[in-house]
Amino acid sequence: MTRIVGIAASPRHGNTEILVKEALRAAQELSETIAVELVTFAGKRIEPCTDCGACVRNKTYCWKQDDWWELIKPLVEPVPAGVIIGTPVYFFSTPSLLRAYFERCTCLFKQLWHADFPFSPPDWTRTAAGTVAVGFHRHGGVEHALSSVHHVLLTNGFVCVGGDYIGGGAWQLEEDSLDAVLKDRIGIAAARLVGERVGTTALLLQGGRPSAKG
Repeated sequence: MTRIVGIAASPRHGNTEILVKEALRAAQELSETIAVELVTFAGKRIEPCTDCGACVRNKTYCWKQDDWWELIKPLVEPVPAGVIIGTPVYFFSTPSLLRAYFERCTCLFKQLWHADFPFSPPDWTRTAAGTVAVGFHRHGGVEHALSSVHHVLLTNGFVCVGGDYIGGGAWQLEEDSLDAVLKDRIGIAAARLVGERVGTTALLLQGGRPSAKG
């Protein structure tokens, strides 16, 4: 199976999760060989990296007792064929939860600098990756949030795909509800396009090619 993981990096079950689910659904519709998995930050706690060096000294992954390992494990054991990261827009960028999630990944790569570190870095160079984002305002930072996530993905070796420009951008039409994004027809279509491109690229990277179900 071609496994694609969707990450909804919001503290709530709401608009971001809706977008990620739409993207995953579009990917799954490409082929019966695609299996999808949803990971949500809702109700989870992720502490930031403080560069304490404990991972290097103790030769282990990050020691902090929170939900980070539970949330990163789907991208590591095993490495998926595709990933779709969804983010809300906070102050023209990504929320601190998502930034902390990325920062903590430093412990996954310590073998690059410390040969005696016992864990090899995850190989994400054959993992297709795309991003969706939703903001409250039409021009409130959606593209910047998408770009920020893409920069992290590229830094870590993922094969990034676009969507409507660089990703699936959507907005809540300035409506304060957990499902407002459903009214954004263009945003939903953009999220689905990201899902299709992640799914197609994941299949190609695995040596296959997309074929419609049925």
